[in-house]
Amino acid sequence: MSRLPLPQDVAPAHSARDEPDVSDRPDGSGTFHRFMRTWATGITVVTSRRHGRSVGCTVTAFTSVSLRPALLLVSLADDSRTLATLRARGAFGVNVLAGDQTALATHFATAPGDRFATVPHHLIDGVPLLDAALATAVCRVERTWPVADHTLVLGRPSHYGALREVVPLIRFNGASGPLAT
Repeated sequence: MSRLPLPQDVAPAHSARDEPDVSDRPDGSGTFHRFMRTWATGITVVTSRRHGRSVGCTVTAFTSVSLRPALLLVSLADDSRTLATLRARGAFGVNVLAGDQTALATHFATAPGDRFATVPHHLIDGVPLLDAALATAVCRVERTWPVADHTLVLGRPSHYGALREVVPLIRFNGASGPLAT
């Protein structure tokens, strides 16, 4: 199992007032970007389907909001086809990726066209779920909030389950790999 790189370039404590807008730095050299690279996060693929067409994208901004009732939250770019489809359908899937699925995360982040053409999947309540995912959930859209260039989507799971007992895929310091245990 390979180890993910450590954040060697994290600067000492820094005031946001010293650097008011790091979003203009395409090379990712801003202090906020470096700060966020220190946060290890799981990797998911968010999916939806409408008019017989499945869509999906890789998402790291995913979290549990509440256990009672069960609610989760994902953040999607405003120009995302997945966001447009899940809004229109009112439902989406969350597929938690396993440590050996880096290629699948890259595929759903970059592949043009039909991202499902070569990926084994099945439908539950009309929502596509990846056959080899670590865990999956189908959610009804409860609410959305526009925030900057993204939209937060609150979902209420109607189906969820763990499919495999393996380590998850995580992102840390700009790299993806299995969680080292």
